[in-house]
Amino acid sequence: MRSATVTATAALGPRLRRVTIRSDAMLGVEIRPAQDVELLLREPSGRRVKRRYTIRHARPGTGELDLDVVLHGEGPGARWGAEARPGDEVEFQGPRGKLELRPAPWHLLVGDESALPAIATIAEALPREQAAVAYVEVQDAADEQPVTGTEVHWLHRGDATPGGVELLAAALAGIAPPAGARAYLMGESRAMIALRAVVEAAGLEHENVFVKGYWNVGRPDRLAGRAPA
Repeated sequence: MRSATVTATAALGPRLRRVTIRSDAMLGVEIRPAQDVELLLREPSGRRVKRRYTIRHARPGTGELDLDVVLHGEGPGARWGAEARPGDEVEFQGPRGKLELRPAPWHLLVGDESALPAIATIAEALPREQAAVAYVEVQDAADEQPVTGTEVHWLHRGDATPGGVELLAAALAGIAPPAGARAYLMGESRAMIALRAVVEAAGLEHENVFVKGYWNVGRPDRLAGRAPA
């Protein structure tokens, strides 16, 4: 367990807030794309809970990490993201993460807003000669964030309940991946499992598909950047 201090916050949209934390334990630590930290937070009852967030940016020289928190639900994660202020202390574990970027002629990045930090960091890390395309479901245009290094297709669900598979499945039905392509499916757990069958039916090999559940329907507080799996 490590300790950190909130050094800055910034609203990135109506439902997304960046919280920057600093820890001496992160000085000189190089972060791999889509790694996360697990924060130790408290519910109103005082019970301690854990929430995990993708590291959007890391600055090893200062020990700072940027965490982009989706503000959905009323639980401890959403509350911390909304209320965090410079000077606040927080405990965390990590960084951690199993995602491994491997060379491929084409990369497919798929997810909802909880996956935006991971999708953005992966896209930035890919070599420019390796093509990439992203399909991201968000509520509306206000939730869109800059993603460089890849073509992005934004899918707006409007008033539909988050965590469905219909929008992304329909968008992915027409893809034609080349041999050796890789896919990264990150978002609501059951939706991403269902989408695995969709992309494999389109021609992606099973071993080239990475699936990560960041949250579960019924637990919207866990809808946060690399939110808890």
